[in-house]
Amino acid sequence: MEMCNKTALRVFTQMNSHLFYEIQLSTLCLSYAVNMLLSAPLLLAMTRSPSMLGKLRFLLLTHLLCCDNLQLLVLSTGAVLFTHWHGMRVSQCVILAAASQGCSIVQILLSAALAVDRCVAIKWPLRYELLMPPSRRRAVVACSWAASLLTVSVGLYLALSSVQINSTLPRCRTLVIAHCLTGALGLWIFCTVVSALLLPGCYLTTLGCFLLLAWDVRGLLRSRRAALTLALQAVQMLFYSVPLLLNSHLLPSRLQCDALDIAAGNFYSLGVSLIPLVYGYHSRELQRRLVQAPLRNNIIPE
Repeated sequence: MEMCNKTALRVFTQMNSHLFYEIQLSTLCLSYAVNMLLSAPLLLAMTRSPSMLGKLRFLLLTHLLCCDNLQLLVLSTGAVLFTHWHGMRVSQCVILAAASQGCSIVQILLSAALAVDRCVAIKWPLRYELLMPPSRRRAVVACSWAASLLTVSVGLYLALSSVQINSTLPRCRTLVIAHCLTGALGLWIFCTVVSALLLPGCYLTTLGCFLLLAWDVRGLLRSRRAALTLALQAVQMLFYSVPLLLNSHLLPSRLQCDALDIAAGNFYSLGVSLIPLVYGYHSRELQRRLVQAPLRNNIIPE
């Protein structure tokens, strides 16, 4: 019990918590503004065209952009609350962390689904409509959100039922929150199993889809466009894994420091604002749609 108090937090923090969240809030506000500025034209172009949303890659991209903005909003809200409240109860910290983790899971699943869709569209173009009918496309998106909601709900229930002392913490950090939980063996096993299945599974799926295409099209590896796509996939999955890794109980305690939190948070929040959007502006169909939209608006009816 003595570990779940403000005195014990000094072991894991090197900076004033108010200053820490002010720095985090400034970065998140900048990232959120940039993300909204870049994603708004894409979302407007895709949502105003039912034919584009009928294609799985654009449907996935729409949900991916919305999820990015949602997670940045959750993180910004947490920073604002800590800046004004100068602390948060253990149960509230658990809920905030669960919301961020849920968005990360959706992002990783949607990214893997984008890789699979691209592989099917290129490898079996004539059978694409048979392999990916409209009902299956909607099911892919629904399953991504449902899997995240179910995983987070179970983890949140296990965590809240294990809260030992619901005291006020000046910093939400997994290593500190763990000392406020009792009998959390079930939570530890659940988080370990989810991490062991989710991250490697999505990574291997993305890598396998690219290698499958590279094997069928030998010149794919020498294509700059293909190399850029692979690099963006790798960086995108890395960015989306940052919240899961930082909030994981598997992260060694010696790595739990303010410098790492700030650096990784900035790296993630700024990167996540740019990397998914490259897939949108990289699409020739979306480029034509974005160019045609202003032209249509300039047409004055007689």
